[in-house]
Amino acid sequence: MPHTLNIGRRIELHSADPHCHDASIGLYRRDAEGTPLFLVHTYSRAQGASERVEFIKRTLIVMMGLIEAAESPGWLTWPCGGVHERALKRGFLDLCKLTSDATASPKPLAARDKKADSEIRVEPQGSGEYRIAWQEGAERGPRRAAAIARGFEKLCEMQIKDEDECRIVFACSADHHAMIGMLLFRAQNVRAAMQETELAGARGVLSAPAAQS
Repeated sequence: MPHTLNIGRRIELHSADPHCHDASIGLYRRDAEGTPLFLVHTYSRAQGASERVEFIKRTLIVMMGLIEAAESPGWLTWPCGGVHERALKRGFLDLCKLTSDATASPKPLAARDKKADSEIRVEPQGSGEYRIAWQEGAERGPRRAAAIARGFEKLCEMQIKDEDECRIVFACSADHHAMIGMLLFRAQNVRAAMQETELAGARGVLSAPAAQS
């Protein structure tokens, strides 16, 4: 009898992947004993579809900092056991833009910021806290650093430290260097990132084939 796989709730969809025969690829979530688990999955039977899913899964590990769930083969989780769903969805959509022969490596915690006319650095402070810093002498550095901190607040659901608007911290109190590096560019352009995410959420439906085994 035709049926679909019981793979939890879909939280994001990359529709019509141009790198894999326009296949739709979904990101799913289920909880196991209170720990959020995530799965990259496609119903497509096109040639190379399974390899494409494996590539995206591998890039999520390398470039976003997820790990494989020990008790659930094929599923991913965060080392801290947290959710970080908004950041994961944004990273998933960006990584789906890569070709499958791209080299996956963590992004640096620094980038040139045109508006500040300065390099912006994200400096780890430990226990999930980061400070947005700028080059000495950059007049617009402090303002841009505060804006980027607010960008991370929205993208990663972080908290801004009350005593310093350029310091942000994860509620899980764990470091997530790969996630921060991956989303630094998005934090610099957070309005465009949020608009793109909303548009992506309105596109496409991931449907199962007539006889999915």
